[in-house]
Amino acid sequence: MKEIIIIALVIIASLNTKAQNQTIGKVVEVVKDGSELPIPGANVYWEGTTIGAATKGDGNFSIVEPIAFPATIVVSFVGYQHYTQLIEANTQLKIYLTPSLELKEVKVKGKVNTTKFSTVNSINMQTLSTGELEKAACCNLSESFSTNATVDVNFTDAVSGAKKIQMLGLDGAYTQITQENMPLIRGISSAYGLSYVPGTWIESIQIIKGSGSVVNGFESFAGQINLEYYKPESAPKLFWNGYTNSEGKLENNLLFAKKSGAWKSNLFTHVSYFDKEVDHNKDNFMDMPKVTQVNVLNRWEYKDKNYHIGFTARALTEDREGGTVKKRVDNNPYSVNIQNDLLEFTSKIGVIQPNSPGKSAGLQTSFRRHNQTAIFGENNYKGLQESAYFNLIRQTYIGSTNHKLKYGTSYYADRYTESFSGHIDTDFTDNVRVDLMPGVFSEYSYKWGESFNLTAGMRADYYNHSEEINYLPRLNMKYNPTEKMAIRFSAGKAFRIANVFVENASFLASNRKISVGNLKPEIAWNYGANITYCFYLFGREGTINADAYRTDFENQIVVDIENQNELSFYNLEGDSYATSMQLDFAYELFDRFDVKMAYKINDVKSTYSGDGETKETPLTPKDRALLNLAYATNFDKWIFDVTANNIGESRIPEHKDIAKKYSESFYLYNTQITKKFRKFDVYLGAENLLGYTQDNPIIDSENPTSSSSAFDASLIYAPINGRMIYAGFRFKIK
Repeated sequence: MKEIIIIALVIIASLNTKAQNQTIGKVVEVVKDGSELPIPGANVYWEGTTIGAATKGDGNFSIVEPIAFPATIVVSFVGYQHYTQLIEANTQLKIYLTPSLELKEVKVKGKVNTTKFSTVNSINMQTLSTGELEKAACCNLSESFSTNATVDVNFTDAVSGAKKIQMLGLDGAYTQITQENMPLIRGISSAYGLSYVPGTWIESIQIIKGSGSVVNGFESFAGQINLEYYKPESAPKLFWNGYTNSEGKLENNLLFAKKSGAWKSNLFTHVSYFDKEVDHNKDNFMDMPKVTQVNVLNRWEYKDKNYHIGFTARALTEDREGGTVKKRVDNNPYSVNIQNDLLEFTSKIGVIQPNSPGKSAGLQTSFRRHNQTAIFGENNYKGLQESAYFNLIRQTYIGSTNHKLKYGTSYYADRYTESFSGHIDTDFTDNVRVDLMPGVFSEYSYKWGESFNLTAGMRADYYNHSEEINYLPRLNMKYNPTEKMAIRFSAGKAFRIANVFVENASFLASNRKISVGNLKPEIAWNYGANITYCFYLFGREGTINADAYRTDFENQIVVDIENQNELSFYNLEGDSYATSMQLDFAYELFDRFDVKMAYKINDVKSTYSGDGETKETPLTPKDRALLNLAYATNFDKWIFDVTANNIGESRIPEHKDIAKKYSESFYLYNTQITKKFRKFDVYLGAENLLGYTQDNPIIDSENPTSSSSAFDASLIYAPINGRMIYAGFRFKIK
């Protein structure tokens, strides 16, 4: 602990370092002979800020970076048309200005890729824009990846309606999920948190594979999913979205933006309601639970030349009710009731000194109180999470902007109060666990011309229960052999504390006897390589992206369901690893017709103590293929989208009522048609178009409450709901 304190004091004492991140670029005009003429004296500034610069005699400029990315850069000069572009961090720019002309009214049409692979960033990152999210109903975050092959989304069980993600072959608990680079889904929100973020609130999603930045925390095993909410300056002044589906679910999203004044703000509201007992497969269990959710988030932002201040406050309540159909089962019904109440407050404070270029610092804070009750028959879980998070970040450079440095200190404090009764072999009543994680970090970035980037970081985090300091190195490198190709390599170590009941809530929907060992933190190494190639063929743009990643666990909490009567949690004794390889291809086949294809292979194995054998992780598909076809008419008046997924076979744990050891591969087809008006969109779509469902998703559904029953609703590897038709509208006042 002394080492942590000493390092933290050194970091805080050095906050007067005189440096700051810069975005650099050049402003030119292309003249008739094809040569480039530099434009000196052009104005360059960040939209919505007072941060600006002027180009030099050779057209080059260097401008202080804003606190948050993506940000819009604006370039203007007398006699030329204004130029604006939304960019990410660490982007070098070459900006072409066009001379102004006296024109009559013109209509301009352009095309922006809705999924972007970066060839500039040293980290392997793809960005999903609003256009990509609007290709599907995207009711919440768990449904935001239906047209993306990197993140797999599956149902967790046949009674709660919850969904889970998998990335690089690993459960979603091993992916760090953040909101604007602050914690979003961790702890008690792990089970149902994906449904707590309505898709209409999201402006973009960044998916980072492999080892990410040490600045964002210690929990990233497979990668990071970071979502950005709409900002006041980029959001519509009013946005209204309504949704309904063939089962009778209703959703209403109403968003407001205050764009004027020193303090700007957004108000996000969401209500979803479903109150029908649907049982298409006639097993006397509801195919989906009744759900009522009310979700409100308000954000405020203040910006001037010295400060960027942001606050958010959020409140959510959700009730899920499932189990046996009441009108059919009178004796010994099986009840599922899940209640969640969440309060959260976050802040971001950035300090900029424009008169002293080179200085910047930021403080992120988050406070959360999450109360959950989850009843699955006789299994009754109650949990309360009270959390605080602080992250102090300093940005500077050494000598020039080719040598950037970020460093700071973070603090995680979590108090869990949990009780569990039911099929468990130990007394687990009002168990209180306090996790304290102070840490320090430093990250160095080197840039050599346009072709090479290196980012090397180190975290040191002290965990109060193990009384040990965990050192977590991370490295990301990128090389551009040509301007169209990027080759990346990454390696890093991650650390996390598991919350086994909420992270594996799906297995509570069974009569398995539960045993919990003396669990240690999970630790793993992740390393991988990536190649991104952008090309032009017949004058049209395309992208090829290929990568391979490997995760090796030093310790893992093994979730053992190999015995049909038992659910065991214990520390790994042996090997556990996940290897994932993926190939993506995207190309505009003809005007406004985009084709996107992907194929992924997973090899995921772990050692189980029952027989000491290393087996494939159950319910994890071995491979997956995706084909997405998207077409839009002129000016996007009509948009058509079709997605086909092939989900490969996965191992099924041994069970006397399941004869097969592997599931069959199957296809899922989704489609949507959107008609756009000036301020109004209407859309009609279908999910699981062919109606493929898993046979017998609930084992022994006739006797769920019998102590001798093999009842199990958690062995889910395919859809449990058939074809679903949906419709909705979007109304925007920009």
